[in-house]
Amino acid sequence: MEQQIDAAVKRGRAYWFADGFSELILGAFFLLLGSAVLLRVWAGQGAFLEGFATTAIDFAVLKGVALLAAFLAIWWLKDRFTYPRTGYVRGKSVPPLVLLTVIRNLILIALLPVLGLISGLLFVPQTRAVLAYLPAGLPVAIGALWGALAYFGGEWLGLRRFRLLGWLMLLAGAAVGLWQISYGLSELPAEVLQWSILDPLPDALQYPLDEWFIRMLTGMGILTLATGAGFAVTGAMTFFRYRKENPAPYREES
Repeated sequence: MEQQIDAAVKRGRAYWFADGFSELILGAFFLLLGSAVLLRVWAGQGAFLEGFATTAIDFAVLKGVALLAAFLAIWWLKDRFTYPRTGYVRGKSVPPLVLLTVIRNLILIALLPVLGLISGLLFVPQTRAVLAYLPAGLPVAIGALWGALAYFGGEWLGLRRFRLLGWLMLLAGAAVGLWQISYGLSELPAEVLQWSILDPLPDALQYPLDEWFIRMLTGMGILTLATGAGFAVTGAMTFFRYRKENPAPYREES
């Protein structure tokens, strides 16, 4: 009996994901972000400090705008495709407080990780000892974090495809990390630990920091693209199945 109740509760939670739109939009978000990261690598970023700052700001803005656009796109698609097929009618008005809360959370999600990383690396020299390990270690850590969120989200929703996506993200992060290790750890001079953000960047640090930054962006770009591709594939499969099962809008019998 308890298992039947638990299954029914999970089906109710998973209803939001029945049409695949959330995964398709999330996949598009990750693909856009990963493509932007790799394009930044291809285009070059100029001097290290300038490139670091502009990249951080650009991606924070891109994440905020893309997340807001994703939220609105899912809302629009469900209103015009999903809800008419289930007979569900939702009010069109959004309370201002709810909208402000969403915008605030998007800004915090976009800015806080960037500000924390910049503050730690630039203003606390002792933390720079981990820089050599980040090109290999960060994709592994991020892949494990995203994978855990997807896997346990799948457990909570009762959706096997989310659990599979969790394993995909974990394996993708590990693969990127191993690929980075195959090239060796980043070789950074000892002067990195003594350099102050208030002083000009020494010429001896410019090239190794540029190389480190490119490796960081490349690894994270590849991981983000792999994650986006996974969400896009499962989202497309879910959408086509949902459309086959619900070919026409819901009509009440007269």
